[in-house]
Amino acid sequence: MNADQLDRAIRDALHGWTPDNPGAPADIADRIVRRHRRRSRMRVTGAALGLTGIAFGVLLATGTGGDDGTRQPASRVSKQSTLLWQTTLPGKSWDACTTGPRAVYCRGPEYDGIGVDARNGKVVWQREAKDADSGGTPAGSLPGVRDGVLYTYADHAPGTPSAGTDLVALDVGSRQVLWKHELADDSRRRSSAVLFDGGILANAPTFKSVVALDDRTGRTLWRYSWKQADCDRAAIGGVPYLMCSPDSEKAPQRSTVVRLDPATGEPRTVATVEGPTAYIGTDGDAVLLGGMAGGHRFSSDGPVTLTRVDVGSGKVSQHRVDGLPMGVVADGIMLASGGNGSAVAFSADDGKRLWSRDLGLKLRKDSRDPTMRELPSDAAVDLGSRVAYYLDPSGHLVGLDLDSGAMRWRGQVPVPKRQVEAGVAPELMVYDHGLIGQIGGELFRIKPVLSKARS
Repeated sequence: MNADQLDRAIRDALHGWTPDNPGAPADIADRIVRRHRRRSRMRVTGAALGLTGIAFGVLLATGTGGDDGTRQPASRVSKQSTLLWQTTLPGKSWDACTTGPRAVYCRGPEYDGIGVDARNGKVVWQREAKDADSGGTPAGSLPGVRDGVLYTYADHAPGTPSAGTDLVALDVGSRQVLWKHELADDSRRRSSAVLFDGGILANAPTFKSVVALDDRTGRTLWRYSWKQADCDRAAIGGVPYLMCSPDSEKAPQRSTVVRLDPATGEPRTVATVEGPTAYIGTDGDAVLLGGMAGGHRFSSDGPVTLTRVDVGSGKVSQHRVDGLPMGVVADGIMLASGGNGSAVAFSADDGKRLWSRDLGLKLRKDSRDPTMRELPSDAAVDLGSRVAYYLDPSGHLVGLDLDSGAMRWRGQVPVPKRQVEAGVAPELMVYDHGLIGQIGGELFRIKPVLSKARS
C-alpha cells in the first residue's frame, strides 16, 4: 500500500465513521487526508500496519507536549528582524515551494509553476494549470531545481475524475516544458521524484518500480522493479537508494536498503533488518528507519526501534526509542514537531532524547471541530547559526537553539486573517542566512537578527 492508496483508504474509513458529535464537519475526511498529504514524512509499511496506521499518524502529529523538565542554557531572546519583502501570490492556495539561485519556485492548484525573484519578491513568471478546478492532488514537496531546470508536478489528464500526475521539467529561462513523464500515483511527495547525479529517479510506471530519466531530455536511462514491498527513494552522495518494507503480512517480514548503480540501475542490497519499518530520513551517509520494537504492531503506544544503516559499510545499529522521531534530520539531530505546538529533538546516532519544549506559537482550533487545529511548519534549520526555525499559520515565527532547544529568536510577519485550515501547515525554508516562508498565498523573506547566547 503506497501513500496514495492509504489516502483513499483513510478517506473511505472516515466517511464510514460517525462521530459522537453530530456537528462534526462534513469534510473532515478530506481535510485529514489533505493533512496526511501535506505533512507526510513517512511511507506506510504495507498491510501489516492495517488501519492502526491512522492511530500511528495521530501519534506522529501530536508528539509529546511541553518542556521535558531539563534545565536549558540561558540565552537572550532576540525580537529583531528585517522583513526584506512580502508578496501576495496569484491564486487561492499554494501547495509547495522550493528555492534556487536567486529565486523561489512554487506550485498550486491553479499554477503548475511560478517563479519569484528572491531578491525583491517580484513574480517573474507563471505557468497556469490547464484545469484549475480538476481537484488534482496537492504536492507535499517539489523535487527541486538543477542547472536552470525546475522539476515540478502537473495533472496528467486535467479535468478528468482521475487526473493522474506528470513529473514536469520546466526550463526557468525560457519557461518552456522540456519534457514530462507520467508517474505511478498521485502522492507527489518527497520521494516521488528524486534528483541524483546523472538523472532523476521517478516512481513509474507502476507502484513497485522506478525509472531513471535523463534530467535534461527525459530519456529513459534504466528501470528497476521489485515485488512484495513498498519502497521509498532517496539520493545519498548523488547515488539513488531504495528503502523497502514488506507490503503485506504475507510478504517476507524484513526491510532492506538497496543501492542502485547510477549508470545502470544494478541493485545491491546494503542491509537487511527484521520487520516492517518507516523511512525517517538520512543523516550524512546513513539511512534512518523506524519500526515497532519487539514485534509490536504500529499503534498509539509501545517502544520504537531506531535503525541506522551506514550505506558505505553496511553497518547496522539499533536503539530503543520512546516514540518514533519523524521529522527533519539536520546534522545528527532529528527534529519532530507536533500539532500540539511542541518540538522534540532526538540524536540520530542512538535515538537519545536531547530536549523538548513548547514552541509558543499560535495554533488555532477549528470551531467546526475542536479536535482539529492548525499545524506549525516543519523545522527549517540554519546550520551556520545552529538555529531551528518554525512558522505558524498566523505569521508568528520562533528560532530554537539546535543543540539545547533554548529560545533564540521570535518574529512575526503580518498576514491577512484567514479561516482556520486544520491540519494544514505553512512552509518555511532557509535561504542565504535568512528565511523564506509561505502561508496560503503569502510569500515572504525575513532575516532574523540573533543575540549571542550567554556563557
